[in-house]
Amino acid sequence: EAALAGSDIATVPYAVFRKMLSHPLTDAGNKKFREDWEKRSK
Repeated sequence: EAALAGSDIATVPYAVFRKMLSHPLTDAGNKKFREDWEKRSK
């Protein structure tokens, strides 16, 4: 709810943060970012 309301920051337990780093959607987002970064005009 906080993210949908426009929150800029979140306080989460370390264990939750670690799980977010290895989440499939995080991996997909990182992959898409890297692909787009390589396509950028230089």
